[in-house]
Amino acid sequence: MPAEAVTMPAGRPGGRLMLLAKLAVTLVVLGVLGAKADWPALLARVAGADPVWLAAGFTVKLFAVVCAGERWRDALRAAGERVSHGLAMRLMFTGLFFGQVLPGALGGDVVRGWLTYRGGASSTAVMLALVLDRLLALVGCVALLFLGLPHLVATAPPSIAWAGPVAVVLLAIAMVVGLQADRIPLPGVLLRPPVRAVQAQVTRLRAALVSRAALAGLLHSAAVHACTVFAVIAYAHALGIPLRVLDALAVVPMTIFAAALPISLNGWGVREGAFVAGFALYGLDATDALALSLMIGLSVTLSSLPGGLLWLSLKGSARP
Repeated sequence: MPAEAVTMPAGRPGGRLMLLAKLAVTLVVLGVLGAKADWPALLARVAGADPVWLAAGFTVKLFAVVCAGERWRDALRAAGERVSHGLAMRLMFTGLFFGQVLPGALGGDVVRGWLTYRGGASSTAVMLALVLDRLLALVGCVALLFLGLPHLVATAPPSIAWAGPVAVVLLAIAMVVGLQADRIPLPGVLLRPPVRAVQAQVTRLRAALVSRAALAGLLHSAAVHACTVFAVIAYAHALGIPLRVLDALAVVPMTIFAAALPISLNGWGVREGAFVAGFALYGLDATDALALSLMIGLSVTLSSLPGGLLWLSLKGSARP
């Protein structure tokens, strides 16, 4: 698989405005939270952190990338393409690296899909796998969210406890309706080649979602998000922050869901705000919640660094 240079097309005015809007959201939220944080206390916690628990938190976040690579392999398999475990992992690390370098969460997906296509996969399969990978990531997060829902409902105000699940249910309904788009009767004048191509892709996506490969991808997706929950707990132990496992299970999936929304740069700002607001329900100080969120964000950034070297290693490698 050749390591083609990754170039981005010249930005259009609309794209630049969207990027500026995301940058504004990120800076404003981080600025507000940073102004209210007790930085001496935060730095003191970091300085006295337990290195064993820090290593455990970072290791499990690194393992999450491996699980995500397996999810990408499963998505490709469901789309009719096969790659090795090692190649899927390298593609995921490379995508994560460019996802941190390029503005916007979709940058990494585009790079991963492009490199997979350059390795010999068909463009149709790559597009299908990218959509399927995103859906599996979302469904895995939803499954974890509902796992922590009983504790959330029992401890948080109903208006807050049910806000996330209700939004997820509405999103699920929209997804189900979208997966039936190819079965909606359309006037003949609308059945142009682009429309037929979209309908065909929806048909393939629906078939791929019920495959054994997609089920394996769902399990790997749940493992990815479970790793984030464990990492938050490990970092809380490292920093001496009193955090119960059930509280983390109730809050972290919602923060993952919030950070995935395309309204900030790679989730920064939104993730921190969700951490502070979510853990406030359980009496966690805003500074401590901010510290945990920054640790997760820093872990993602550090985990992406091997992707730069792995991208170079893709040069000349053949797709199995």
